Amino acid sequence: MKPLLCLVLLAALISETARCEPSLGPSVPMPRPRPLEANERLSLIERLLNDPDLLRIPDPDPPGIASDCQIRMTGKIIAVFQSIPAITRASRGCGATDVVKLEGIILPDNTRIAMSPPATMRCTMAEAISHWVRDEVAPAFAKAGPPIQALDNYASYDCRGRNNIASARTSEHGFANALDVRGVRLADGKFVQFTDRTVKRDFREELRKEACAKFTTVLGPGSDGYHEEHIHLDLAERRGGYRLCQWDVLDPVPEVPLPRPRPAAAPKRAEASSPE
Repeated sequence: MKPLLCLVLLAALISETARCEPSLGPSVPMPRPRPLEANERLSLIERLLNDPDLLRIPDPDPPGIASDCQIRMTGKIIAVFQSIPAITRASRGCGATDVVKLEGIILPDNTRIAMSPPATMRCTMAEAISHWVRDEVAPAFAKAGPPIQALDNYASYDCRGRNNIASARTSEHGFANALDVRGVRLADGKFVQFTDRTVKRDFREELRKEACAKFTTVLGPGSDGYHEEHIHLDLAERRGGYRLCQWDVLDPVPEVPLPRPRPAAAPKRAEASSPE
């Protein structure tokens, strides 16, 4: 039970007990309040828990006590984030605790990589994304050319079925445990898509290898037809620690030789004009 809710219940119990005693005026000593019987206490708590106004009381924002994950993220300063209330009472059984809004990733040289737009997810998922960008993605792009300026957030928390199919099982997005990314924005303004077949194959293969080592689910081209132009990452827990890595790094599109240009037509001879 939430600490705030417990305090409200305690205050209400005290108030309810006081109201049960008659008021005999200020000049008459008040008798000690009669303790509520067990069945009376249960009845009162049940009424309070079903009070719609009480149910609307949110968790503290931000929570008063940081989680171990949030302490790790701030202790090493690996990300910029906001702690937000737990996601509860959603449809389809969606929801999550220890939720954060990830706004950026801090590289070892204190460069900030923006999350565009900010992503809502569990702290542990935000932590994994931050380490993936810090340890693998950013260094790889820095070696190849202009550094990263922003990581694309194609989808984070979303209470829906898998692949946006209403009848499907609830997606890990519904548990704030997943992120879809298309690519990165570089410092020179260029957007590089992870599934772009014009990007060097070995470069994309290294990105796939590191992602599959970091996350328990990686879906991309060739997985199910729904991830041909973006990559799905999540930390789903499966029996036996099973991991799913389905991202086909496709060969570059072969260049089709252009046809030889058609010879230019010979210019027409000008007709002689008759004298006026």
